Amino acid sequence: MRRFKFRLQTLLNYRHTIEQLREQEFTAAQGRLALAQARFNQLRAEFDQTLALRPGALPGERFDAASIADRERYLQTLQAAMEEQQRRLDAAQIVVDEKRTALVEARRAREVVEKLYNKELTNYKMLLLQLEQKTIDDLAVMRHNLTHPLSPPTHQEEAA
Repeated sequence: MRRFKFRLQTLLNYRHTIEQLREQEFTAAQGRLALAQARFNQLRAEFDQTLALRPGALPGERFDAASIADRERYLQTLQAAMEEQQRRLDAAQIVVDEKRTALVEARRAREVVEKLYNKELTNYKMLLLQLEQKTIDDLAVMRHNLTHPLSPPTHQEEAA
């Protein structure tokens, strides 16, 4: 009997390729999200550190209005940078969610075709087993006929 050949093999290969591409896109989006989160955390840590170190807190440090104004401007700049980074972080999260959805859809599409493949393969194996069993049965009948070439006639055959 012929080898098993799935009629939709090209489609299955295509769906595998699409799934791999979606997985790569999802991984890249996760990487961009992690970078945005790291940058936000860095800004947050710098803001917290600057806030904790107020002018005049260290012994011998000058405490004047100019340094306080500089610190306040720097804190405002950090806060604006954190807000901008938060927007980037939110956008990166949206992209990750979209890429995850695309990956799930690609995976489902591949699984549908893969189920058809498995079903056809199972049917093919069942057919092979049936053919093998038929061949074994035919061989057994032929062997039986060879070992007992002339069976004694039955009572009905003698009457005819």
